[in-house]
Amino acid sequence: MQETSQTMDPSVSKLIAGVAGAFVSLRFVQGSLLERGTMASGGAVMSYYATTPVHAWLGMVNGEGLVGFLIGLFGMAIISKVYEAIHALDAPKMAADTWDAIRKRLGGGKE
Repeated sequence: MQETSQTMDPSVSKLIAGVAGAFVSLRFVQGSLLERGTMASGGAVMSYYATTPVHAWLGMVNGEGLVGFLIGLFGMAIISKVYEAIHALDAPKMAADTWDAIRKRLGGGKE
């Protein structure tokens, strides 16, 4: 009888750890269900792509799951803050100010 070892694919392991971290942080983030789901997805995606480089940068031998979980956890918080910052911006005023600055530079504005 041949003995087989059941090990999980590392990419699946990273994904599960990142999703778990993102969903744990859902408890601490406010917003609608759609916003929270989007932020959780963003945290999980961030974890999936950032786990291996951060793991290598830290020089850890075994710990991709932990790194993935933590990036998912904090990645969602980062996505949440970026989302809040975007909503806090006054885009029409910023666009008008930029347009006025461009016109002044080109000599078309009043000084």
